[in-house]
Amino acid sequence: MMGRTDRAQMRSRLRRAAWAGALAVIVCAKPASATTIAVLMTPPAALTRLLHDSLKEHAVARGITVHFDYAPEGAGAQQIAQARHVIAEKVDALVVSPVDPSAWAAIIRLAQEADVPLVAVNGAPRSAWFAGRVAFIQPDDLVAGRLQMRKLGQMLDGRGRVGILAGCTSHPGSAPRAEGVKEVLAESPGLRLVAEAAVDCDRSAARAAVADWLARKPAIDAIAAVTDEMAIGAAEAAEAAGIPAGRILIGGVDATAAGMQAMQDKRLAVTIHQDASLQGRRAIDDALALIRHEPVPQFDWVPSELVTDRMSTTHFSR
Repeated sequence: MMGRTDRAQMRSRLRRAAWAGALAVIVCAKPASATTIAVLMTPPAALTRLLHDSLKEHAVARGITVHFDYAPEGAGAQQIAQARHVIAEKVDALVVSPVDPSAWAAIIRLAQEADVPLVAVNGAPRSAWFAGRVAFIQPDDLVAGRLQMRKLGQMLDGRGRVGILAGCTSHPGSAPRAEGVKEVLAESPGLRLVAEAAVDCDRSAARAAVADWLARKPAIDAIAAVTDEMAIGAAEAAEAAGIPAGRILIGGVDATAAGMQAMQDKRLAVTIHQDASLQGRRAIDDALALIRHEPVPQFDWVPSELVTDRMSTTHFSR
């Protein structure tokens, strides 16, 4: 028979074993409960560094594991393959900044079929609604174009000849920005469109296009470019033609560091700030809400803010 001392020792061993088992369950469960978000975007550069850093910093602050995969502009097939891979790895959510608009249908379908939350940042397709746990964080680029052209028109006192630099096939915001510019021109009898070129967001191509305009001697009072890079190219062409800075009013969009410096140097008259840091924070927050099956606005709009050289640019150049 088991004595009193033996029974006490047995109870003690059983209690220790129970505690050890419970601790093992807790330790094993912890990794399974960790939240992982995969981010697919272009490698961080001038236009995407703020977005990249904001996504990373906000994810870390919320205790989330974030994994980045990069693809160059236009590499839609590569980004589709990345989406397929991370979904197979059982990530909790996808955050995607598109590198090719034509890849969107496939990426959305992959996320919907796997019931993985998908948050698109700055580059959503123009559609009214998507099924499943899908949200879009982006500025309204149509508004950006309107703001830019209205300010240029105001600076021209409502009368002048305008050129447009558009045509960024890899940037979904390019077309609505140009559309916004044209809307303002259509409602402004004193403003007239005299030149237009598609230069695919490239500074040197914009410089060549504007140099050609000026060589053919059309009088141009303002140039509306859909990115700061193209606006700077326009300014370089004007300078090369001997036109003093500010004689042709040039507008851009993005409020990049180079664009802000060009504005301080009086080479650009206006740009539009679309807060990339805010987009990153909202993307992480919306992804977490979708993981928890909480409602979020499918289109979560980020404000477009007008910037001119008469304004304090400290906030916009951070």
